[in-house]
Amino acid sequence: MNPVLIQSTLVLLHGVERFASTSEQHDALENSRIALHFILERNEAIEFEEYLEGFNTARLTPALSFVTKEEAEAWLRVHPAPPHGAIIGVGDSLYHVAYSRELEHRKLLRLASKEEWARMAGAEEEEEEEPSTPNPGRGARFSLFDLCNKTCLHLHEMEQRMSSPEELEAIRIAKIAFHFVMDIGEHHGFEEFLGTLHSTRVSRPVRSFATREEAYSWLETQPSPPPPAVVAIGSELYSVGFNRRKGLRVLIRIPTRRELDIGSP
Repeated sequence: MNPVLIQSTLVLLHGVERFASTSEQHDALENSRIALHFILERNEAIEFEEYLEGFNTARLTPALSFVTKEEAEAWLRVHPAPPHGAIIGVGDSLYHVAYSRELEHRKLLRLASKEEWARMAGAEEEEEEEPSTPNPGRGARFSLFDLCNKTCLHLHEMEQRMSSPEELEAIRIAKIAFHFVMDIGEHHGFEEFLGTLHSTRVSRPVRSFATREEAYSWLETQPSPPPPAVVAIGSELYSVGFNRRKGLRVLIRIPTRRELDIGSP
């Protein structure tokens, strides 16, 4: 995986648009492009490559196993610090442990097979419809875990009408991108990134700089972690973020509307 391949995946996802027949499917593709841009602009293409290779070849071995989902959820509720990203077994199924200390959020995220996605597609029709492009405003509780489930469901619906190996691979990479963001513990950073995407449509940048060097000098004066904000560098917009794994302040370039619409590099 390298930036060129991520960019080509973005272009391929634009080609997949011809298979989207609902607004939810179009939103799923846009959310997928946002997730890939998030990874790319944080300079984590190499880490994503390693993660993707593990998805291809590694045998998933659960750290713990439970007979029933109730037993697993009882364990999750009482654990003082659940191991985020760990895989546990529940009967014949596998689950990721999702834990956010900041949000006090605990959840078991199923690792679904293609057959399970198909069954989920039928069940989705019975659920109350929700906006698939989140706007994490005040008072709203954003869940990347739920966004991943919904996005992957609608991507799977489009997969059933596709035959191109390249486009099918792009869909697979898009699905794995959400798991990558969750497993590195950046669900909160992704939420902030979505918030800054929305703010660019309704407000001006808080600061403007001529060069990246000037912008990073200013960023170093901000608290750790810095509050979410949008700044301009030349003619481009950047989201002020924080890499929680590395403890670093970061500037994440915000893709233009055109990039999100057509996935151009």
